[in-house]
Amino acid sequence: MGTPTPTMFRTLLFAPGSRPELLAKAQAGNADALIFDLEDSVPSNAKDEARKNVAQALAAGLRKPMYLRISNPRAGDFRSDLAVLEQTASLANVRGVILPKADDSQDVQAVAAALAALETAGAAPAGSLAIVPLIETCLGLRNTFELCRASPRVTGIALASAEEGDFMVDLGGRWTPRSMALAYPRSKMVVDARAAGIEWIVDGVFMNLKDLGALRTECELARELGCTGKMAIHPTQVDVMHEVFSPSAQEIEYAQGLLAAHREGEARGVGAVKFRGMMVDYANVRLAERTLSLAEAR
Repeated sequence: MGTPTPTMFRTLLFAPGSRPELLAKAQAGNADALIFDLEDSVPSNAKDEARKNVAQALAAGLRKPMYLRISNPRAGDFRSDLAVLEQTASLANVRGVILPKADDSQDVQAVAAALAALETAGAAPAGSLAIVPLIETCLGLRNTFELCRASPRVTGIALASAEEGDFMVDLGGRWTPRSMALAYPRSKMVVDARAAGIEWIVDGVFMNLKDLGALRTECELARELGCTGKMAIHPTQVDVMHEVFSPSAQEIEYAQGLLAAHREGEARGVGAVKFRGMMVDYANVRLAERTLSLAEAR
């Protein structure tokens, strides 16, 4: 089986499956990628209609990369959610699924097996559909490393960091834009993901649509702690997120110069070189490469 190609999108904009007009509108915006939601934003009595709406949007063709947020295998009819992907002739731009309330490896493995069955049936190329677990409980945070290693399909990880969201309620903390309650959860998720070889680490949604200043503060904190992107619930949030999670022109120029200096040093048989007054080795090279990878999403 192949493995999905990871892409570090800066922004993932939610669109509820129960709102067909928003499924269309989201594709015309500036977000790097979309999340068509069949989980919490859809009332239980509207699930079937939401699935039909998403199937119709897929049949019409996607203009942006899209992840489908399905139900957790322990909490809902995730197979009916995934069946939406069987109902269209082409899954071009469908990158995979967001797995909510991911608590342990069995959650990931159950979804991975179902995705493999879809691919075997011809819905998509083998190994092409990715899984992004969404950490929404303290148990899920405890098991982040194991979740990241549960399947080669896991290409990213996300934390449900929203004010009064599932994780904050489970934690019992008090949210602020620079919330101390989330400092450890964000940091643990980042460290566990990096240890498992996952580079794409996504912060959760910001609920206050009117306070873009507080949104910027939260984005800056998340980036400072190692996150590479953020989920959005409204198109007006996307520009701020892009500004914060995009490397600046100076950062890009520095990374390009550093890599050029290091390559020149390697050609001379030197592993560590001086660049703009600093000694540069392979750790600096990894950081520069990550900077340029993030820049590619611009």
